[in-house]
Amino acid sequence: MAESAVRGPQRDESGKIVALTDLLAYTVVGVLLSVAAMAVFDGVFALLGLGRFGSLNGWLAAVFPAMIFVEQFRAARDWSARLPTALLAAVVGVGLGVLATGFAAGLPALVSGALGALVATVVYAVVWHTGLAFVNR
Repeated sequence: MAESAVRGPQRDESGKIVALTDLLAYTVVGVLLSVAAMAVFDGVFALLGLGRFGSLNGWLAAVFPAMIFVEQFRAARDWSARLPTALLAAVVGVGLGVLATGFAAGLPALVSGALGALVATVVYAVVWHTGLAFVNR
């Protein structure tokens, strides 16, 4: 009996994730897993007396999504305007992420930074995906 279950997101022939929902799901899960891992490390450090819990910079949660975005950029090597689209997505995403971090300034650095990373990655994914679709239609 052959199993026809699809594993991972649907990709085009170059390896770029096709659906915006798949790209968003991967990036949001990447941020959430990163935050969970950072909370564990931060908790261990706090128990060892190496700092207060929540003092770890939450912006580190953007590392896994950034790796996904680099992969998407490489996969779009044949698409026109990939560099301007990536730059626009980065500027808008980081700008709105910094704004979100500012609104959460009273929270611990882990929480406010993670919120900024989440906003930045979601905005980047939307601008990147829709920007490439618009330019290359």
